[in-house]
Amino acid sequence: MALTHKPHIKQQTAMTLLEVLVAMTLMVVISAIAFASLNGLIDAKIHTDEIANNIRQQLLLSQQLNQDIHGLIKRKARDEFGQTKAAIIGAYSILEFTRNGHANPLNQPRSDLQRVQWLLRDNQLLRRSYDYIDVGSNFQWRERPYIQDVQELNINYINVAGLESRRWPLENNRSRLKFIQFNVVLLDGTSINYQLRPVL
Repeated sequence: MALTHKPHIKQQTAMTLLEVLVAMTLMVVISAIAFASLNGLIDAKIHTDEIANNIRQQLLLSQQLNQDIHGLIKRKARDEFGQTKAAIIGAYSILEFTRNGHANPLNQPRSDLQRVQWLLRDNQLLRRSYDYIDVGSNFQWRERPYIQDVQELNINYINVAGLESRRWPLENNRSRLKFIQFNVVLLDGTSINYQLRPVL
């Protein structure tokens, strides 16, 4: 009796429609989770960068303000018309004064004195300066923005007797300036406060 050998046929199995739908659903869910996680990381980085930038701006402002006020001196200036200006002129949202210690690394033919202004314009806290105390008719302020998105700049002046004013110098009062309170309010409601003591 002859033996017949039946070839072994391998059966191919395919995924059912239900399995395909489950696999696709899992892929969609995993993709959505990955996208949400990546989006969250990007948002967190943007927020962290904004905070770091704000801190950097505030540190630069603090350093420059302290340097300026520490170098403040009683040296009057002349404007472009030859009129005398007080060494310190202050209003509620602008401060102008003469300061010493302006670096001159290139040994240019100029004084170490500098006339400085701090003011608010177009929601920017600006520092303006020029290198010649008694200016001519063609002088120009150099400007540098320190903080953006500023809503208010409030400056108060306190004399040695403790009298507080929004202007300096005080009328009919020759008392010495003791403190300058410098308050910056940002559009997001953040308030930055400095109490600066001139060395006069």
